[in-house]
Order: sequence, then structure tokens, then C-alpha cells
Amino acid sequence: MAFLSLFEISIAFLCFFLFRHFLINKKPHRLCPTNWPFLGMIPGLLVEIHRVYDFITEILEVTNLTYFCKGPCYAGLDMLVTVDPSNIHHIMSSNFSNYPKGPEFKKLFDVLGDGIFNADSELWKDLRKSAQSMMLHPEFQRFSLATSMSKLENGLVPLLDHVAKEKLVVNLEDVFQRFTFDTTCVLATGYDPGCLSVEMPEIEFARALDDAEEAIFFRHVKPEILWKMESFIGLGDEKKMTKARATFDRVCSKYIASKRDEVITNMDSPPPASQDLLTSYMNLETTKYKLLDPSDDRFLRDTILTFMLAGETPQGLDSLGSSGFSLSFQKPWTRFVKKSRQFYLQKQRPMMILVLIHSIPKS
Repeated sequence: MAFLSLFEISIAFLCFFLFRHFLINKKPHRLCPTNWPFLGMIPGLLVEIHRVYDFITEILEVTNLTYFCKGPCYAGLDMLVTVDPSNIHHIMSSNFSNYPKGPEFKKLFDVLGDGIFNADSELWKDLRKSAQSMMLHPEFQRFSLATSMSKLENGLVPLLDHVAKEKLVVNLEDVFQRFTFDTTCVLATGYDPGCLSVEMPEIEFARALDDAEEAIFFRHVKPEILWKMESFIGLGDEKKMTKARATFDRVCSKYIASKRDEVITNMDSPPPASQDLLTSYMNLETTKYKLLDPSDDRFLRDTILTFMLAGETPQGLDSLGSSGFSLSFQKPWTRFVKKSRQFYLQKQRPMMILVLIHSIPKS
């Protein structure tokens, strides 16, 4: 009888807890996913994973363009998603200094060092201004076009010709990722790793980037103490991260040393019209960017790695300009683009659509 009473009390307490939880966490709209105890809104998102972009678009439409997504307990996946232009202007422009990424962000992305993804305040401003100045320079634009055309003619077209001639089956996503990796590496360092070729070789640096991205993703899901323990012992994804970090250090050091020798050799010659980003950073005017030190190999390593990682993702280069937030013009947001276009045409302002995803730190 005592056991039965205890069982009944436990059931009653559980029912009260669930009732209180769902009463307090009432959904703002029926389309929004349910915030379950411990699991957050992940179950609702998983059910719609096959149409996740449309699902998120529908939620934002009915929640005044801003929505707080609750993740599982202790997973660090609480996020604020907004496409409201006034919010975006407030965070990215008028009050940008109030939204630093902070030390918790840097822990997750520690492999990137002090690159622009991890930087804050004045250092971030110097890195952003220098990157914009270099990448928007007409000579670099021409260099970028020439690099892409060269890789297209000497890499992509011969590969596709070979595939058609031999009647082979290839993964087009892998092919275009190789194209992007080679062109990004040339633009960032001046060296072509030859990832896109008929042999389809596995490039150590490219593999290290994939491993690092995977480990960073799981760091967002796992409790900090767990992934730090894995890193200390050398297990799982953190073991891959350790190997990837060693690869980044070794390969970047080789690129930097070779480029320094090249710069010294050509010191008496006029500088070429088109320069890769590594050369441009080595010749950086420190009077303009006082917090940047082109003589520091660690600074150059972090800069190279930042650009290489940016080139790996569709919105990577845009993220450079938005401090790690995601600036997206993707097709799944077509309805928002159309509505924003109408809104801004009425207001006679330039049209822009931005998706902001910001991790909410644990209190």
C-alpha cells in the first residue's frame, strides 16, 4: 500500500510538472514546435527535417520575423533566429559593440586562433577592414576571375570530359567542393593543391578542414566537460581535431615560409599586379591596422585558415563581413526575399535579407 501511494504521488507530481511546463511555455502559434522538457524543440524540428527551410520560413512568418528556439538541456543549442531588418541593423550596425562573441565562442572555435571568426572589438574591426580592402580591390577581383577561369579550363572541364568519355559515375558535390577548395587556396596562399584532377586525390589539408568542422559541430551538442575530456584523452571527434590542428600548423607554416622566401627573392622587382591574400597581408601597412602584425607567423596562420574555412562554406565569405553571423541569399528564403523586395521598394531602400543565428549562452 505504501509503495502504491508513493507511485501515485510520483505520477501526480509528473502530471503537475508537465501541465505546468506546457502552461508556462505556451506556443505563440500552432505551427511552432513544442518545447518538450529536457529535449527542447529538437523533436519538432526533426519531424520537419525533410523540409526544414520551408518550416523555419513558416515559423518566422507567424512570429513577427523573430523566434527563440530552445534546444536540449545542457547542449548549448538555444538560438535566437531573426530576419527582422530593424533587429539586424541594431545588432550588426548601430549597437554592434554590445554583441561580442566572447570567450565561450572562442573555446568552441579555438582551432581558428585569433582570426576574424574569433576576434572582437578593435581587433575585429582591423581584420574586417583589411579583408574588405584586399578583396574589393579591382586587381584582386581580376585575380579571382582569372583563377576561377583557369581552374575551370584546366581542372573542371578536363575532369568532366574524362568522366563522360569513360562513362564514370562521380559525386558532383565532391567535384564542386574540390573546385572551390583549389580556387580558395590559390586566392588565399597563391598555391594550387591540385585537389581537382582526374585522379581525384585526397588532400590532407582539405580532409583536416572537414574533420575540424565536424568536431566543432559536435562541440555545440556535447557538454563542455565531455568534449574537453575527449580532447585531453584523445578520443572521438576531438582526436580528429587534434590531428587537424597539427595539419593546419604544418601546412600553413610551409606556405608562409615559401611565401616569405618568394617575397625576399623578388624584393628588388616591381610587385605583381595581382597578389594572393597571404602576400597582401605580408605587405600590410601597419600604420593603418595597428593591431595586425604581418611579421607574426601565428597571425598569418590564423588568417590563412580563416579564409580557407570561409571558402569551404556557401556563406563563408559573407560571414567574414558579418562577424560570424550568417548572411544568406539562399533560395529557400524566396518568400522573404519577395516580401522584403516589396517593402524596401516602397521605402526606396536597398533590398537585403539576413538570417541571424546567435547562440544564447547559459546563465
